[in-house]
Amino acid sequence: EAEDAAEKYFSVDRFVGLPPVMFFGKFYSGLVSFWVAREMDDNDRKESKKWIRRGVECKDKIEKLSVSASTWNFENKLYLLQAEEQFCSRNFERAETLYDAAILSSKMHKFVNEEALANELAGHFYLATGRRNKSVHYFSRAFDKYNEWGAVSKASALTQNM
Repeated sequence: EAEDAAEKYFSVDRFVGLPPVMFFGKFYSGLVSFWVAREMDDNDRKESKKWIRRGVECKDKIEKLSVSASTWNFENKLYLLQAEEQFCSRNFERAETLYDAAILSSKMHKFVNEEALANELAGHFYLATGRRNKSVHYFSRAFDKYNEWGAVSKASALTQNM
């Protein structure tokens, strides 16, 4: 049984072209790419599209992992990357749904750190879209989850958004 699990773990790279240690790098690279795309000046749309493409490539890798390797480990990450992509595309209603799905999936699968991250990014989403009151709710939840995880400094850094 353990051997089968190990074989599956080490053979996953055939599905996505990545060794197992690179999975989380793709997740965070995707988040950063979407963030950078949003922060680009409106006059530099070509550069922004480049960053969005990078984010989509990372999201696609995580999606393959979610389907082929482990929905348990990658579903919440996929939802969060999809939410960020929709935020970049200005599809705000869909982004809202996906942020909440990422938070719920993280909570259900006991990924406290990623539940905190999803709440934090949802807070930034609501702040950027002019809904400060709603953002405070998500930043407060992120604050609680970062503290629960033991990331006290990260939690206190969030207070500037609340």
